[in-house]
Amino acid sequence: MFRVLLRLSLVLAGATALVGAAPTVSLGSNGNAPTTLSFFSGGNGGHADWLATADQPPGDTDNQAIRLVTTNGAPTFAHGYAGILFHHVTGIPAAEFPDSSFWNKTPDPYPGEPSTLGTLRLVVAFQNAAGQYDGYADLREVTRGNGWEKVSDQTDYPNSAWDVMNKPTPPCRPFAYGFTWTDVQTCFAGDTTLAVYLTTDAYGIYHLIDDINVNGKTFSSASDNGNGNNDPAGPDATTDPSLLPPLFLLPTP
Repeated sequence: MFRVLLRLSLVLAGATALVGAAPTVSLGSNGNAPTTLSFFSGGNGGHADWLATADQPPGDTDNQAIRLVTTNGAPTFAHGYAGILFHHVTGIPAAEFPDSSFWNKTPDPYPGEPSTLGTLRLVVAFQNAAGQYDGYADLREVTRGNGWEKVSDQTDYPNSAWDVMNKPTPPCRPFAYGFTWTDVQTCFAGDTTLAVYLTTDAYGIYHLIDDINVNGKTFSSASDNGNGNNDPAGPDATTDPSLLPPLFLLPTP
């Protein structure tokens, strides 16, 4: 229930931002260049960076993973999250954008376990032919333990699945859960990608992320990021708009 209420708050925030004109997205990059990533923080101690560690998914030996540290942001949960923004992914037709996946680990027990409460999740936001925000899909697990787990609707469905939000057209509905990526592409047929990012909620959970696959590219270590920005984010809030997803899709105060 809490996750539904949180998502409803995001929908309302998005509706406010969309009144009168299409939102301005400061991503500054379309899908023609190689995909890169950067980190962002919602402040209040939220932190994201590459971590030197031997704690990695099975078969991964580069001794690097991404660390996302969140803090308890009660009662609003508007601050204390952290995440990853992917660049050069804007403007790709939904039918051509490939499925995504990632590995995650929450090594410490957390409230509500094994329920993930929808955090963390990989979000793909879409735009219509006029360049207006047209809803989003997010990939997440329903339950998880404290070891490394692959989040993929191709290998772990239905525990790993896509949700569709803010897209009222049947069969998608404003809030639809348990979809495959093929279902998502059907929902957003005719649309193109607006933004892609991996985000958390401010629940005080420590996340490790690795082997992220977005737009056909796998990020396993900082060297995979090419000329992308590997600078850590946090503990203060990120203010550079080029390092943030569209603000109407993030938690707001």
